[in-house]
Amino acid sequence: MFRIPSTSLGIPFHVLLLSLFLLLLGNSQARSLKEKEQEILLKMKQEWRNPPSLSSWNSSTSHCSWTGISCVQGFITHISLFNMSITGAIPLPIANLRNLTYIDFSYNYMTGEFPAVLYSCSKLQYLDLSHNRFAGVIPDDIQSLSGLMFLNLGFNNFSGQIPVGIGRLVALQALYLDSNKFNGTFPVEIGNLYNLEELYLSHNEFEPSRIPSEFTQLKKLVLLDISNTGLIGEIPHSMDCPDISHNQSVI
Repeated sequence: MFRIPSTSLGIPFHVLLLSLFLLLLGNSQARSLKEKEQEILLKMKQEWRNPPSLSSWNSSTSHCSWTGISCVQGFITHISLFNMSITGAIPLPIANLRNLTYIDFSYNYMTGEFPAVLYSCSKLQYLDLSHNRFAGVIPDDIQSLSGLMFLNLGFNNFSGQIPVGIGRLVALQALYLDSNKFNGTFPVEIGNLYNLEELYLSHNEFEPSRIPSEFTQLKKLVLLDISNTGLIGEIPHSMDCPDISHNQSVI
């Protein structure tokens, strides 16, 4: 009777071969994905017209050692390009960096509308686009970035109303929308952000209205700035807010 060969450990030889094949296949696929991530960064650099600040972004070294890039097990998780003199829009290929948790593009000259392309980065927790030249309205479906804990859109040219969808980003701990061109009424849905600790809305052009009573729901809030907005009245006394010293002009 034919018997299937086995190893000294009693494991059938064909099972061992299959396991080895799957291991090699998995390693090959992982290498392929890592190589694709490097290609994505190079495409982004090209679309940004090869800024000198990204001179380290070249194929002669591992992309995990490039300026502003951090990896976990070879996959890109952080992109921090603070003050790199980068111009232009956020390139579409960034949508394929599916392991991103952290993006800091602050203090550059980036343009365009809010980058909905980032909705594909489902693990994103930190997004800083402040001090750029972004414009237009924030899309209603911004709630697609459901994992965000930090969102800074300050010092841009965003306009229109703050969308209701922001009030559905329930993981948010810090929200900066200051120094833009927001107008219209203030969305009371921000009162649903129960984890919010920092809220900056100053220097916008909201229609004059009372400070929403929904602010009393922000029990974790410690920093609040609504100076130079159309909001009037007093901060509700029932707000459990240990530190409101940064609120410069509450009437």
